[in-house]
Amino acid sequence: MVNRESKSLPGPPERNPVDDEVSRALLRLQELMKSTQGDGEEVSGAVRVLDSGESAVDVSGQLIDSARSDVGIIVQAAGSEVEAIALELLSRSGHQARMRLLCAAHVVHSRAFRAALADSALSQTIRVADACLSETVVVDSRAAVLWTDRPGGGRQASLISDAASAGALSSLFATGWLSAAPAKPGAEAGRARSETGRRILESLRDGRTDEAAARELAIPLRTYRRYVAEIMREIDASSRFQAGARAVQLGLLPQESDGANRGTTNA
Repeated sequence: MVNRESKSLPGPPERNPVDDEVSRALLRLQELMKSTQGDGEEVSGAVRVLDSGESAVDVSGQLIDSARSDVGIIVQAAGSEVEAIALELLSRSGHQARMRLLCAAHVVHSRAFRAALADSALSQTIRVADACLSETVVVDSRAAVLWTDRPGGGRQASLISDAASAGALSSLFATGWLSAAPAKPGAEAGRARSETGRRILESLRDGRTDEAAARELAIPLRTYRRYVAEIMREIDASSRFQAGARAVQLGLLPQESDGANRGTTNA
Protein backbone atom coordinates (compact mmCIF):
# COMPACT_ATOMS: atom_id res chain seq x y z
CA MET A 1 0.00 0.00 0.00
CA VAL A 2 1.36 3.35 -1.01
CA ASN A 3 1.71 5.80 1.81
CA ARG A 4 0.00 8.92 0.60
CA GLU A 5 0.73 10.90 3.70
CA SER A 6 2.07 14.22 2.63
CA LYS A 7 5.41 15.25 3.94
CA SER A 8 6.10 18.85 4.74
CA LEU A 9 8.91 20.35 2.71
CA PRO A 10 11.54 22.47 4.41
CA GLY A 11 10.96 26.15 4.02
CA PRO A 12 13.48 28.59 2.60
CA PRO A 13 16.51 29.24 4.78
CA GLU A 14 16.21 32.18 7.12
CA ARG A 15 17.90 35.30 5.89
CA ASN A 16 20.73 36.69 7.92
CA PRO A 17 19.78 40.21 9.05
CA VAL A 18 23.43 41.22 9.03
CA ASP A 19 23.79 40.15 5.38
CA ASP A 20 20.62 42.06 4.55
CA GLU A 21 22.02 45.17 6.20
CA VAL A 22 25.25 44.90 4.21
CA SER A 23 23.32 44.35 0.97
CA ARG A 24 21.16 47.41 1.60
CA ALA A 25 24.17 49.55 2.37
CA LEU A 26 25.96 48.38 -0.77
CA LEU A 27 22.93 49.15 -2.90
CA ARG A 28 22.83 52.59 -1.36
CA LEU A 29 26.53 53.06 -2.09
CA GLN A 30 26.02 52.07 -5.73
CA GLU A 31 23.14 54.51 -6.07
CA LEU A 32 25.21 57.30 -4.54
CA MET A 33 28.13 56.59 -6.86
CA LYS A 34 25.89 56.58 -9.93
CA SER A 35 24.44 59.91 -8.86
CA THR A 36 27.84 61.56 -8.73
CA GLN A 37 28.17 63.63 -11.86
CA GLY A 38 31.71 64.85 -12.23
CA ASP A 39 34.77 65.67 -10.21
CA GLY A 40 34.28 67.25 -6.85
CA GLU A 41 30.49 67.10 -6.78
CA GLU A 42 28.85 65.99 -3.56
CA VAL A 43 25.78 63.82 -3.24
CA SER A 44 24.03 64.61 0.03
CA GLY A 45 27.48 65.08 1.54
CA ALA A 46 27.96 61.30 1.52
CA VAL A 47 30.09 60.56 -1.55
CA ARG A 48 32.43 62.95 -3.31
CA VAL A 49 34.72 62.17 -6.23
CA LEU A 50 38.09 63.77 -5.49
CA ASP A 51 38.98 66.39 -8.05
CA SER A 52 42.25 66.62 -9.93
CA GLY A 53 43.67 69.08 -7.41
CA GLU A 54 43.24 66.74 -4.48
CA SER A 55 45.58 63.95 -3.48
CA ALA A 56 43.87 60.67 -2.65
CA VAL A 57 47.00 59.72 -0.72
CA ASP A 58 46.74 62.85 1.45
CA VAL A 59 42.99 62.44 2.01
CA SER A 60 43.51 58.80 3.00
CA GLY A 61 46.37 59.80 5.30
CA GLN A 62 44.14 62.28 7.11
CA LEU A 63 41.50 59.59 7.62
CA ILE A 64 44.09 57.14 8.92
CA ASP A 65 45.49 59.74 11.33
CA SER A 66 41.98 60.21 12.74
CA ALA A 67 41.40 56.46 13.21
CA ARG A 68 40.44 55.39 16.70
CA SER A 69 40.06 51.63 16.38
CA ASP A 70 40.56 50.09 12.94
CA VAL A 71 42.15 50.78 9.54
CA GLY A 72 41.56 48.36 6.65
CA ILE A 73 43.34 48.69 3.30
CA ILE A 74 42.80 46.63 0.14
CA VAL A 75 45.75 46.71 -2.28
CA GLN A 76 45.26 45.16 -5.72
CA ALA A 77 47.97 46.76 -7.85
CA ALA A 78 51.70 47.17 -7.34
CA GLY A 79 52.73 50.79 -7.79
CA SER A 80 49.24 52.14 -7.10
CA GLU A 81 48.36 54.99 -4.77
CA VAL A 82 46.91 52.47 -2.34
CA GLU A 83 50.15 50.50 -2.24
CA ALA A 84 52.00 53.72 -1.37
CA ILE A 85 49.51 54.35 1.45
CA ALA A 86 49.92 50.79 2.76
CA LEU A 87 53.72 50.92 2.72
CA GLU A 88 53.73 54.27 4.49
CA LEU A 89 51.43 52.84 7.15
CA LEU A 90 53.70 49.82 7.60
CA SER A 91 56.65 52.14 8.17
CA ARG A 92 54.95 53.76 11.16
CA SER A 93 55.36 52.59 14.72
CA GLY A 94 53.04 52.84 17.68
CA HIS A 95 49.81 53.56 15.79
CA GLN A 96 46.93 53.27 18.25
CA ALA A 97 44.45 51.82 15.75
CA ARG A 98 44.58 48.22 14.53
CA MET A 99 45.76 48.07 10.93
CA ARG A 100 45.04 45.27 8.44
CA LEU A 101 46.16 44.99 4.83
CA LEU A 102 44.39 42.73 2.36
CA CYS A 103 46.62 42.35 -0.70
CA ALA A 104 46.74 40.58 -4.03
CA ALA A 105 49.39 37.86 -4.16
CA HIS A 106 51.68 39.66 -6.61
CA VAL A 107 51.64 42.73 -4.35
CA VAL A 108 52.66 40.74 -1.27
CA HIS A 109 55.56 39.17 -3.15
CA SER A 110 56.91 42.50 -4.39
CA ARG A 111 60.27 43.58 -3.00
CA ALA A 112 58.76 46.38 -0.90
CA PHE A 113 56.30 44.08 0.86
CA ARG A 114 58.85 41.30 1.35
CA ALA A 115 60.88 43.77 3.40
CA ALA A 116 57.84 44.41 5.59
CA LEU A 117 57.19 40.68 5.94
CA ALA A 118 60.69 40.23 7.35
CA ASP A 119 59.25 41.82 10.50
CA SER A 120 57.16 39.06 12.08
CA ALA A 121 54.99 41.59 13.92
CA LEU A 122 54.09 43.42 10.71
CA SER A 123 53.43 40.15 8.92
CA GLN A 124 50.45 39.57 11.21
CA THR A 125 48.75 42.61 9.68
CA ILE A 126 48.95 41.35 6.06
CA ARG A 127 46.84 38.70 4.35
CA VAL A 128 46.67 37.48 0.77
CA ALA A 129 43.27 37.72 -0.93
CA ASP A 130 42.18 35.42 -3.76
CA ALA A 131 39.18 37.56 -4.71
CA CYS A 132 39.57 40.67 -6.84
CA LEU A 133 38.33 43.53 -4.66
CA SER A 134 38.23 47.26 -5.28
CA GLU A 135 41.15 49.14 -3.77
CA THR A 136 39.90 50.76 -0.60
CA VAL A 137 40.95 52.50 2.59
CA VAL A 138 38.25 52.18 5.27
CA VAL A 139 38.54 53.71 8.74
CA ASP A 140 36.51 52.82 11.84
CA SER A 141 33.52 51.73 9.69
CA ARG A 142 32.66 55.43 9.38
CA ALA A 143 34.56 56.73 6.36
CA ALA A 144 36.45 55.38 3.37
CA VAL A 145 38.28 56.21 0.17
CA LEU A 146 37.30 53.95 -2.74
CA TRP A 147 39.16 53.68 -6.06
CA THR A 148 37.08 52.83 -9.14
CA ASP A 149 37.48 52.86 -12.91
CA ARG A 150 36.23 55.88 -14.83
CA PRO A 151 33.71 55.13 -17.60
CA GLY A 152 36.00 56.78 -20.15
CA GLY A 153 39.17 55.15 -18.86
CA GLY A 154 41.54 55.86 -16.01
CA ARG A 155 40.92 55.75 -12.29
CA GLN A 156 39.16 57.95 -9.78
CA ALA A 157 39.04 58.04 -5.99
CA SER A 158 35.93 58.92 -4.00
CA LEU A 159 35.63 60.00 -0.38
CA ILE A 160 32.75 58.21 1.34
CA SER A 161 31.52 59.81 4.55
CA ASP A 162 28.18 57.99 4.71
CA ALA A 163 28.34 55.69 7.74
CA ALA A 164 26.08 53.00 6.24
CA SER A 165 28.11 52.77 3.03
CA ALA A 166 31.44 52.87 4.86
CA GLY A 167 30.11 50.22 7.22
CA ALA A 168 29.21 48.01 4.27
CA LEU A 169 32.73 48.35 2.88
CA SER A 170 34.08 47.50 6.32
CA SER A 171 31.90 44.37 6.43
CA LEU A 172 33.13 43.30 3.01
CA PHE A 173 36.70 43.86 4.15
CA ALA A 174 36.10 41.73 7.24
CA THR A 175 34.66 38.92 5.12
CA GLY A 176 37.65 39.05 2.77
CA TRP A 177 40.04 39.10 5.72
CA LEU A 178 38.56 35.97 7.27
CA SER A 179 38.81 34.03 4.00
CA ALA A 180 42.32 35.27 3.11
CA ALA A 181 45.57 33.44 3.79
CA PRO A 182 48.09 34.95 6.22
CA ALA A 183 51.22 36.32 4.57
CA LYS A 184 54.15 34.37 5.96
CA PRO A 185 57.53 35.86 6.90
CA GLY A 186 60.32 34.42 4.80
CA ALA A 187 57.87 33.28 2.12
CA GLU A 188 60.36 34.27 -0.54
CA ALA A 189 62.62 31.31 0.27
CA GLY A 190 62.53 28.01 -1.56
CA ARG A 191 63.11 26.51 -4.99
CA ALA A 192 59.93 28.01 -6.45
CA ARG A 193 61.13 31.56 -5.76
CA SER A 194 64.61 31.16 -7.19
CA GLU A 195 65.46 32.29 -10.71
CA THR A 196 65.67 28.69 -11.89
CA GLY A 197 62.37 27.95 -10.18
CA ARG A 198 60.71 30.88 -11.92
CA ARG A 199 61.88 29.61 -15.31
CA ILE A 200 60.65 26.11 -14.51
CA LEU A 201 57.26 27.51 -13.53
CA GLU A 202 57.18 29.43 -16.81
CA SER A 203 57.81 26.15 -18.63
CA LEU A 204 54.96 24.45 -16.77
CA ARG A 205 52.62 27.36 -17.39
CA ASP A 206 53.50 27.52 -21.08
CA GLY A 207 53.19 23.78 -21.66
CA ARG A 208 56.78 23.01 -22.67
CA THR A 209 57.95 19.42 -22.66
CA ASP A 210 60.41 18.40 -19.96
CA GLU A 211 63.06 17.74 -22.59
CA ALA A 212 62.71 21.19 -24.18
CA ALA A 213 62.66 22.97 -20.82
CA ALA A 214 65.71 21.08 -19.54
CA ARG A 215 67.64 22.00 -22.70
CA GLU A 216 66.74 25.68 -22.32
CA LEU A 217 67.91 25.63 -18.71
CA ALA A 218 71.03 23.61 -19.57
CA ILE A 219 70.39 21.09 -16.81
CA PRO A 220 70.02 17.28 -16.97
CA LEU A 221 66.51 16.01 -17.57
CA ARG A 222 66.54 14.04 -14.32
CA THR A 223 67.55 17.17 -12.38
CA TYR A 224 64.80 19.18 -14.08
CA ARG A 225 62.18 16.63 -13.07
CA ARG A 226 63.46 16.59 -9.49
CA TYR A 227 63.18 20.39 -9.36
CA VAL A 228 59.63 20.17 -10.73
CA ALA A 229 58.67 17.75 -7.96
CA GLU A 230 60.20 20.04 -5.30
CA ILE A 231 58.41 23.09 -6.65
CA MET A 232 55.06 21.31 -6.81
CA ARG A 233 55.42 20.36 -3.14
CA GLU A 234 56.39 23.92 -2.17
CA ILE A 235 53.38 25.54 -3.82
CA ASP A 236 50.98 22.71 -2.95
CA ALA A 237 50.18 21.78 -6.55
CA SER A 238 48.85 18.31 -7.34
CA SER A 239 49.55 18.44 -11.08
CA ARG A 240 51.83 20.23 -13.53
CA PHE A 241 48.89 22.14 -14.95
CA GLN A 242 47.89 23.26 -11.47
CA ALA A 243 51.48 24.31 -10.74
CA GLY A 244 51.36 26.90 -13.50
CA ALA A 245 48.02 28.22 -12.30
CA ARG A 246 49.19 28.29 -8.67
CA ALA A 247 52.31 30.21 -9.66
CA VAL A 248 50.13 32.95 -11.14
CA GLN A 249 47.81 32.89 -8.12
CA LEU A 250 50.73 33.23 -5.69
CA GLY A 251 52.25 36.09 -7.66
CA LEU A 252 55.31 34.08 -8.72
CA LEU A 253 54.47 34.62 -12.39
CA PRO A 254 52.50 37.27 -14.27
CA GLN A 255 49.20 36.31 -15.85
CA GLU A 256 50.54 36.79 -19.37
CA SER A 257 52.57 34.14 -21.15
CA ASP A 258 55.36 35.05 -23.56
CA GLY A 259 55.69 31.60 -24.98
CA ALA A 260 52.53 29.61 -24.46
CA ASN A 261 51.94 26.28 -26.08
CA ARG A 262 55.52 25.58 -27.14
CA GLY A 263 54.95 21.92 -26.59
CA THR A 264 52.96 19.38 -24.69
CA THR A 265 53.86 18.89 -21.05
CA ASN A 266 54.71 15.35 -20.04
CA ALA A 267 52.04 13.62 -18.02
